Amino acid sequence: MNRILDAPWKLALTVSAAAAALVGAAAVVGPPESVVQERPGRVESVVRTTLVCPYVGGEDRATGRIGVLQLPGVGTGEPGRPGGSASAAQLTVEALVGDAEPPAPVLETDQRGRPAVATVEAGETLGYAVRATGPMAAGLAAEQSVLAQGPDLRGLSDTACAEPGREHWFVGASGEVGRRARLILSNPSDSPAVADVRVWDEAGPIDAPGSDDLGVPARGQRVVLLDALAPESARLGLQVSVAEGRLAAAVEVREIDGLEPQGMSAIPAAAAPAESMVVPGIPGRGQRALRLLAPGSSDAIVSVRLLGPEGPFSPVDQDVVTVPAGTVTEVPLTEAAGDGPVAVAIESDAPVTAAVRLVDAPEEGLPDVAYTSATPPLQGPAATVLGRSTGDLATTLLLSAIGDEAATAQLVTLADDGSEAASQSVDVPAGTTVPVPVAAPEGSERVTVVVTPGREGVLAAARVVTGSDGDGALVDVVPLLTPRVTVSVPEVAGELPTGLVPPERASLP
Repeated sequence: MNRILDAPWKLALTVSAAAAALVGAAAVVGPPESVVQERPGRVESVVRTTLVCPYVGGEDRATGRIGVLQLPGVGTGEPGRPGGSASAAQLTVEALVGDAEPPAPVLETDQRGRPAVATVEAGETLGYAVRATGPMAAGLAAEQSVLAQGPDLRGLSDTACAEPGREHWFVGASGEVGRRARLILSNPSDSPAVADVRVWDEAGPIDAPGSDDLGVPARGQRVVLLDALAPESARLGLQVSVAEGRLAAAVEVREIDGLEPQGMSAIPAAAAPAESMVVPGIPGRGQRALRLLAPGSSDAIVSVRLLGPEGPFSPVDQDVVTVPAGTVTEVPLTEAAGDGPVAVAIESDAPVTAAVRLVDAPEEGLPDVAYTSATPPLQGPAATVLGRSTGDLATTLLLSAIGDEAATAQLVTLADDGSEAASQSVDVPAGTTVPVPVAAPEGSERVTVVVTPGREGVLAAARVVTGSDGDGALVDVVPLLTPRVTVSVPEVAGELPTGLVPPERASLP
């Protein structure tokens, strides 16, 4: 004992060795089984949802609208629980203005199941965040619509407002002269975000300067000019990868021939590359072309089928298409589809994603352009909010039964006060596309429809608005998406064990 006291450095060495042994024991013992074992999550109602309407405006002679709807009968209880009162529910729509003082909301509502629409300033190029909390958060659908009839910009551009995420895909834009395309990155959160953009065209991957480390300010947006990023490219495919934070992404195209406008549209986000997918909502009019992106390192052999009113069929000489690795390939559909609405069913031996470009060019008057993209089948009720029904514009739902099984759908048209104005059941034979015209309730020009599939995963749907004004054609397509209703919440342990050996079990050597 005296020797230890006489040599304090030996005591320190002994204690250090004991500590090392304790840590070593902890590494061997590891965490308890209660932490290692898989903890299944539980399903709860969503209590907070944010959607982004990316780009409403940019032209003084345009009308911009935002419409929202919380699906009736969904999430009407206390946060995370069915049943109860919705008195605490709240939904707001506010402009994304970055660090500036947030303006007053353009829309507020606490009425579930009742469509709410706001007209927004179209001269300013602003995006809007739709924020819903509590019982109003589940089953939230929102759309934006721009109708431009000015000398420089003309056409109908509708799109579903999107949820922020970590990855987004788009097919169909162009960098050619006269086809201005813009990628809009929107950040509705209170923290900055950073994204990288990968670009492909008909010749292969593009090493585009300025496409990496794109910072997007909190509560703000960043616009990337794709015609500057990939000049002269006829067909573009995009992947947006978010490295920090979460972003919503959208692509808008505005076309012009000299001084004459040729239409405008938003390109819906496409499903992530896969070996099987469906592009719904292709109307039986205009020039139609399928665009396929194979972003991988191997060629994709793609089988193409059209799901028409009379059943599935393959386009002549285009039933099997080779998409070279890293390129965007175009497949004409106009002659094969004829004057009937179709969806495109795709099977591939390598992951691809796709969109269809539509140009409605009347014999007299100006054309308009529209896009529809690969979209998952409905997993539950979905809604279209801003359909139009006037003397010059009509709304049609295109319902497609994918695969080898028939599908059914219940369609409920809502009046402006949320009451049921009309209801119908639709049978969709296997492999077909059924057009269903829908009209606005009496006294309204707006068509809001809730589509409930009979079974999950067998029905793809899109809303098509077609018509004209005094200058030419108007057309646009919005694929229907199932809104988020529930979320999987992982089970959390009461405390996080360290895995260290308890002190009473450790002994010094």
